[in-house]
Amino acid sequence: MITMILSVNRKAVFALFLAILTFASCKDTETQFIEDNEALVPHRISTIRVENYVNRAFIDMIGRSPIPDELQWGVDLLRSDALSLEARTTLVKTLQADTTFREGDISYFNKYYQRIYDIVKSRMVEGAADAEFSRYVGLANTAIVRGRLVGDSVQVYRGMDQKRRNQGVIDSRVDYMDGEITLNEMFSRMLDNNVYDVINMNSFNFVNASYDDLFYRFPIQPEFDIAYGIIDRNEVGTLFGGFASNKREYCVLLTESAEFYEGLVVWAFLNLMGREPTTQEVHNFYADLAATKDFQALQLKIMVTDEYADFS
Repeated sequence: MITMILSVNRKAVFALFLAILTFASCKDTETQFIEDNEALVPHRISTIRVENYVNRAFIDMIGRSPIPDELQWGVDLLRSDALSLEARTTLVKTLQADTTFREGDISYFNKYYQRIYDIVKSRMVEGAADAEFSRYVGLANTAIVRGRLVGDSVQVYRGMDQKRRNQGVIDSRVDYMDGEITLNEMFSRMLDNNVYDVINMNSFNFVNASYDDLFYRFPIQPEFDIAYGIIDRNEVGTLFGGFASNKREYCVLLTESAEFYEGLVVWAFLNLMGREPTTQEVHNFYADLAATKDFQALQLKIMVTDEYADFS
């Protein structure tokens, strides 16, 4: 008799469980599934949170908040497609690549690359103004003229090299925007200029700063010894599987290394998420970034997540 009662109770419990599942699946018709297989119920996400996501995307991508019409466009875009990954992708890609004329911005595309240039300068040269680099270009031009007047070829060469190093920083924004250089080259130019030299005076500080700024760590002693010889004495040295014999080659070597891409992943997370990535996240994003050098794709992958959008 007891066995029969328990059997009936188990059947009743199972039937009730199925009924609850059926009811839930019928009621929750707006459930969406995203990459991590966690359900998102769009109508439970408040308008304020959607607006916050749009506002945050505008600030991170083009450095300003949206005006009311832009905010409404972003909210309507997301709501019309139930906050889907596709809608979020459209929002971010529009801010990165749309070339439609925008009063005060020229275009989102132009504003986006200005933003990249500004935050790279902020990371590498304390946000130094273009006028500071132009000042060194002017000094270089003067040295070139004087050197030519007195027939001093060494002075002319040094002036031309100083001009290249500092004008290269100013030109990097447009060069990167036009696809003539990669982000690697922009960072290389941010290392190889007079402003960075003044901030990180002498070879000892330069080596330590270059590692810290790019890799978020200081060099171990063998790395430091090799790098110091390259910078201070123009010695041929091997780092990251490549060779360098002067400062310019050293800067290129560091920004073409595998660890540079790991540093970019860390930097992207710090800028967009306000936290460092986990080891697994670095692993997940590193391979594609190193293969494609597509920093915009990395930003996109982070910005469409529920964590960034605060939709979880």
